[in-house]
Amino acid sequence: MPEHEIAKHGKEIYRAWTAHEVNWKHRLLDILIEVLIIVFAITLSLLVERWREGMHDRKVEKQFLLGLKKDLQNDLRQLAGDSLSYVLMRDGWSYFRTKAVNHLPLNNDSVIKYSPSLMNTTDFIPNDSRFEALKSSGQLGVLEDDSLQNLILDLYQNKIRSMLVQTGFITQFHNQQMLPYLSDNAFLKEDGSSNIDEVIRAPKMQNYLLIGFSAIGALQRYHDVMEQSREIIAMIDKQYGIKD
Repeated sequence: MPEHEIAKHGKEIYRAWTAHEVNWKHRLLDILIEVLIIVFAITLSLLVERWREGMHDRKVEKQFLLGLKKDLQNDLRQLAGDSLSYVLMRDGWSYFRTKAVNHLPLNNDSVIKYSPSLMNTTDFIPNDSRFEALKSSGQLGVLEDDSLQNLILDLYQNKIRSMLVQTGFITQFHNQQMLPYLSDNAFLKEDGSSNIDEVIRAPKMQNYLLIGFSAIGALQRYHDVMEQSREIIAMIDKQYGIKD
């Protein structure tokens, strides 16, 4: 209710109270009516304002969740490709170590297949700017479904972060230790062949290849992130009746 309206009814209350020529019962009735008008008007004004805020929150929520769905779909495509790289790393490093430990010859086709696992790294870059913007603005409360809100928070603040910590360790180890070692010791011979067999069997390289088991943990974290991302997308679709 506007302040001037409250002031107007306040004056009416004062007028009724000071109108001694009127029976006190009538004055009391007039005062009660004016008070009820003020209370009703303020209550109605608050209800309308809350309704407007609720409508605004629902608009913000829908815009955020539908945008988040697109972010997660893009992430899933990247995660699928990245996880294949870690499958290659797991299988490749295991292959080279197994052959060396058991003194078995390397298969040329397998060397061609798994050599990229020794040279390349994979890093996931999440599409989290939308989530971070909502969180930093203090508007996470617009998400009405507590289960959905908790899943989103857990995804970005726990699962993705723990995955990045583990993959970051693998990338750092690969770039700072394995690649320099390969750069210093691996080379092509004059006939076009390489000394990869000799390099792989070196004790230091064998120790490095043990780190390949970290890929198993990284893969599990990738799968956890992918599974939770799909669950969030399914909940968003259900909330807005979306059928893909």
